[in-house]
Amino acid sequence: MADFTTTTGDLELHDWHGSKLLAQPVVDALTRFTSEGIINPDQILGVSENLDEESDTDIFCPRHGLDLAQAGNVVIVHTHKTRKAPPQFAAALVNGDTRADLNGLVKHTLQVSKVSFAPVADATAATGMESGGMSPIGLPPAWPVLVDARILETPTLFIGSGIRPSKLVVNGALFAYLPGVRVIEGLGKPRA
Repeated sequence: MADFTTTTGDLELHDWHGSKLLAQPVVDALTRFTSEGIINPDQILGVSENLDEESDTDIFCPRHGLDLAQAGNVVIVHTHKTRKAPPQFAAALVNGDTRADLNGLVKHTLQVSKVSFAPVADATAATGMESGGMSPIGLPPAWPVLVDARILETPTLFIGSGIRPSKLVVNGALFAYLPGVRVIEGLGKPRA
């Protein structure tokens, strides 16, 4: 499929196979999930290329005529079982028109006493991905990944590719099948 291209809005989508537009952990995860039959390859719609500054959903969506709900934002957090316990990583994925309910549903679902944003240096070192381009696909297997139920209803979802200058475009329904994912109603709260 070397000459695969399609368009979504004003964006050209490229084939993800062997793409330099994806971080290696993302390519590895997609390859494994499709070869093992965990996800249907047709649910991976392609990869779009963008400017570095467009890694920000609030810039990317309006510039390309997309609704904020078509973007998936992932937040990497540190969780603590007790106030003195060492931090553990987790991730939350919500639609771009919402914010993850970290101190409510994330904290409650993971049964932890504290949730905080993971330091950027720690998150990039642990994932092999760039800040601002984090993908919910390709995270370390031991990490819990909480996904808002609305994500599964988003047929054309732009998510991080692991690098800033591109977006992985998928059918959000594939998150129902990924290992380590917990789907949660109301995880994303409307922006204030």
